Amino acid sequence: MRYSIELRGDHLLASLQGRETAEQMREFLIAVHAACGQHRCPRILMSIRASRPVFKPEEYGLASYVRELVTDRCQVALVGDTRELNAAHEYIEVCARQQNMKVRAFGDETAALRWLRGAPEPIQRYKFTRIVLQGAPEEAGVYALWDGDELVCYGRAAGAGTTIRSRLMAHLDETRATHYSWEVCADPATREAELLRDYRRLHGRVPRENTKA
Repeated sequence: MRYSIELRGDHLLASLQGRETAEQMREFLIAVHAACGQHRCPRILMSIRASRPVFKPEEYGLASYVRELVTDRCQVALVGDTRELNAAHEYIEVCARQQNMKVRAFGDETAALRWLRGAPEPIQRYKFTRIVLQGAPEEAGVYALWDGDELVCYGRAAGAGTTIRSRLMAHLDETRATHYSWEVCADPATREAELLRDYRRLHGRVPRENTKA
């Protein structure tokens, strides 16, 4: 097992490679805790690579010592390098949230840093109907379409007359969707690319409607 912990401006980057056992995870987390105290930095990006996926919360210490290490101010973003690791991190996120810990799983470091830095995410979902769409913003940004619980499309509104509302209206008659979400941003193309890249890393493909583009 190898790990490194360094301050990167507004967050700690804690990189771990080759972790196989619960004892190794404990050693790593205690070292991260010490670095947090040393640098007085509660935002942590954990990049875990070439390691065994762990689906047991106790191997992350969630049932024991982690509660002594993680304070209410701590934010922990988990990033893996395989689909299996990311799936394990998503499960650990659910378990951690049940204990009111601010832990999130991400497919790449860009998305993780956006969360750590408090950037808004397009997660508030609204009914995808013509009357509800009247409340969508007439501004540039990105949007997501959902079919039930499945995210089926990411898109962007570049501005200069093309708004989030107008793009969503254009989807009404051509896309099977039940809900939508949106995010106003200054650079819709870059943000859309980030969302698609994160989705691809997690699922091995882009959302189904994006394959038609």
